[in-house]
Amino acid sequence: MISPYSIAFGPFTLHFPQRALTKNGEPVRLGSRALDILVVLVESAGTLMPTRDLCARVWADNVVDEGALRVHLSALRKALGDGVDGIRYIVNETGRGYRFAVPVSKSSAGPLAAPAPGGARTLPVKLARVIGRDEVIAGLTDQLPKRRLLTITGPGGMGKTTVALAIAHRFAEQTGTRALFVNFAPVSDASNAASTVASAVGVAVSTGDPVPDLIRTLADAPVLLVLDNCEHLIDAVAELAEQLLQAAPGVHLLVTSREPLRSEGESVHRLAALPSPDSGTALSTNQASEYPAIALFVDRANAANDTFALTEANATAVGDICRRLDGIPLAIEFAAARVGLMDVHAIAARLDDRFALLTQGRRTALPRQQTLRATLDWSYELLQPQEQQVLRRLSVMRASFDMSEAAAVARCEALDELAVFDATTGLIAKSLISCDVGDSPLPYRLLDTTRHYAHLRLVEAGETDAVRRRHAQHCCQVFADPAAAWEGKAPREWLAIHSRRIDDIRAAFEWASREGGERHIAITLVIVTAPLWFHLSLPHEFLGLAEHAIAAVEGSDLAGTPEHVELLAAYGHALWHTRGPTPAMAQAFEHAYEAACRLADLGMEMRTLWGIWAQRILAGSYAESLPLAEHFSRLAAGTGDLSAVQTADHMKALSHHFLGDQREARSLIEDVIARDEDPIRANHANHAQVDGRIASMSLLMRILWLQGDRDRALALARECAALALEVDHDLSICYGLSIGSIPVAIWANDLAMARELTGRLRERTRQRGLSYWDKWAESFAALANARPVAPHGATLMQLEVFASAGSPSCVNALIAAGRLDQPSWCRDLLAERHDASNAAAATPREFS
Repeated sequence: MISPYSIAFGPFTLHFPQRALTKNGEPVRLGSRALDILVVLVESAGTLMPTRDLCARVWADNVVDEGALRVHLSALRKALGDGVDGIRYIVNETGRGYRFAVPVSKSSAGPLAAPAPGGARTLPVKLARVIGRDEVIAGLTDQLPKRRLLTITGPGGMGKTTVALAIAHRFAEQTGTRALFVNFAPVSDASNAASTVASAVGVAVSTGDPVPDLIRTLADAPVLLVLDNCEHLIDAVAELAEQLLQAAPGVHLLVTSREPLRSEGESVHRLAALPSPDSGTALSTNQASEYPAIALFVDRANAANDTFALTEANATAVGDICRRLDGIPLAIEFAAARVGLMDVHAIAARLDDRFALLTQGRRTALPRQQTLRATLDWSYELLQPQEQQVLRRLSVMRASFDMSEAAAVARCEALDELAVFDATTGLIAKSLISCDVGDSPLPYRLLDTTRHYAHLRLVEAGETDAVRRRHAQHCCQVFADPAAAWEGKAPREWLAIHSRRIDDIRAAFEWASREGGERHIAITLVIVTAPLWFHLSLPHEFLGLAEHAIAAVEGSDLAGTPEHVELLAAYGHALWHTRGPTPAMAQAFEHAYEAACRLADLGMEMRTLWGIWAQRILAGSYAESLPLAEHFSRLAAGTGDLSAVQTADHMKALSHHFLGDQREARSLIEDVIARDEDPIRANHANHAQVDGRIASMSLLMRILWLQGDRDRALALARECAALALEVDHDLSICYGLSIGSIPVAIWANDLAMARELTGRLRERTRQRGLSYWDKWAESFAALANARPVAPHGATLMQLEVFASAGSPSCVNALIAAGRLDQPSWCRDLLAERHDASNAAAATPREFS
């Protein structure tokens, strides 16, 4: 090693072999090239250094022009204060070269103080409390003795440095190992990576390669080096890490970077976001405080405003902020800093403009960590051009995606599928795309904050319409054939996977249906995704899309096409679940049926015929429903499709039940149930887009009750309710509870069960805007609590159920509608109660 010495001039001292400049004992920050120039000039003080020779000494392996030299000389003069108070340090002799013009003195004084050994004293002290990372810190600390190279990766602002320092402090305290911190954030030149580590370790560095001296100093002595912020020097740090680990057995490296080093022996821990509540979660104060993301927000908000407190009134808003900021600690801290100026509800409302809102970083933080935008700018600028392009384009993806979808959205003539694959894997490695390492078929997604940022870049690049068009077309292709889903043949896995795409569908429709958008894409999207909206129990939201699309189709070249038929049928379904069996529902299915017959499309003909039958039976036109069911049955028999035959028998069973023929209805529905035990169906959805097993149980329990098998009916009602709630499909819950379980509970006078199930029913009807099903819930609540039922707005089928449960007003309404003269499952009951139709029932009575 070279013996330490120093060269002093004026108030400055240049220390060797550290090559560190101080002024009056205080460090002077100087770029690496400017420092190289100073060293050359100082070491030849008083002697003219020709320009060519100076460049050759400073850029030994490169050829540069004099312009580069002048740039770094300017920075050096500025750092020295050259020319201030008439003092000139560096003089230029035009056309000849440069001379260091002040006296210098060389001494053999000792080097700058090296970091003192002793574990935690050599690490920065964290002033803020670390929240939500206890398990990670403890687990990684335990791994360090076995893993000599441990890299913590994650997006910017995830808290990698915070976690690494906490691990290092704990490891040093537990083992007595010396722990040193090396911050690469201010280092811009990869060639200075090794000398930066050497300086932190206190190794005397020569002007040549510092690695041998560094290795000799470290040798076998146990030491933990925390190498922080390595992503912009990734190749140099990876090479240095391997050199140190191979030649210095006592060294352990704890690295933080937005991407792994990919060095030999590296173990990678991807730092996860802080857990935050799911969307729409209503939180009490106690529940909210259990989420680490919320705990961090509250802690930092208290620091910004000591009057802030988490309350029942603001807990949900705080949870929403943390979720929408992806549980990223830095972003949460930025938001919490705003509490000194804004209410949390106002902060939550403005998060769509998060890059303008979240600008309150610490003044002492690195520039890239002082605003949320700057944090992502840093990551973006480190990307290759193709990676930037793919990241921008993937910002249109709202949900998770796979590699083929990334290619479908991001590729273009200049960017083929392989290039998109390479760029996407690079973005995953650099923590800009999250990856589910489990068995998810859609493993990739952009964090919401990253997506917002990338979309801003997409707009800046002028690529928005082209990329969103490809995205919308891709959504149409994914759902190209909706028939299987309508008929209950789509595999459950298919429905589960595609359920995650609903936000992509919303975004694609929003773009395609805007003024000046792509009308045909918008219409196609509504048609092909219709079954998914019902699978997710979102008919109310779908209804608005369908009405928009129908208005666009009318009078266009799409009128009367198969697409138009599908649209009308889907619209009819949406009307049923939201408004009930209205004339508009009948009209939609009838028009669709007529068009399907003209097109000679048997599958469409059957689906639309089912809709006509459903409207008739739901509206109480039971006599009209039976011929329609029998016609459907004849068509189904000709197809040889067991699923269609099952549907036909179920339709006939319902028609016979409501017409009063319980023996025939029971025979049919028991055959349906027996055949359904065979795992033939791909999923439980039937033509009504409700669970087929629940629908069958609902009918059978009614028949059993009417035939006098009360105990079995009530047991089946409980079983059906439990199954419906377990399936957790809102439309199936509405059907099973309204048509089957709650009526049987009320008929059996089990009012506790009726009240509980009615509460469950109403949760779903109000949450989804299902007005038709909410009328059932409202009236059941009245019956179970001995209140009068309001018949206004109820269908004939609903009036019959409410009348059978003891509602005098509904009995009167049915008699007024002439139902005594119509065949019906409850006509005898109406006749018995004709004389007492105006009497008020004090409590619901057992139906017998």
